[in-house]
Amino acid sequence: MPVQKPPRYPTKKQLPGTATYPIDDGKNNFKVEPSQPAFGTEPLAPLTDTAPAPGVPALPAFAVEEARIPTGTPPAVVALLTEADRNRASGNLDAAVVSTERALRIDSRNPTLTYKLAQLRIKQNKPQLAEELAGKAALLAGADLDLKRKSWLLIAEARRMQQNYRGAKEAKAKSESFFGR
Repeated sequence: MPVQKPPRYPTKKQLPGTATYPIDDGKNNFKVEPSQPAFGTEPLAPLTDTAPAPGVPALPAFAVEEARIPTGTPPAVVALLTEADRNRASGNLDAAVVSTERALRIDSRNPTLTYKLAQLRIKQNKPQLAEELAGKAALLAGADLDLKRKSWLLIAEARRMQQNYRGAKEAKAKSESFFGR
């Protein structure tokens, strides 16, 4: 039986310590997964404690507080936030979100911007997104205890809107643990 030589792939110049690989011929062994679960739109895990106990009233809405723009914020960000506030006051929440997201692209580590975007998402009735953004704002807040407190209050409101009353109470309790008032 003759010995077969491994196929040689043409190269221009082989440098020491480099390897040559065949070009992908389009045949791969990857399994394509559907983007949606096969069982429909049912939740992946059973929901627990989503409704108040019988005879117990639902939690009242939590106050969502404003946050001040910190000193040293770039002028372009301040201008975009001013535009966002003007749009929000006129009821154009989509334009306010666009301006705030543009400001976040300029100053992505600014927790106040993230908090303000979370506020807009609450007003747009998108509590899950608002909860995620407020959590990020709380993480980015560092030593700013007042912003952490406000972020956790916003998380409590978002959870209340999602009818997660136990989570809302936990977030409210966590907000009260910050004394940056």
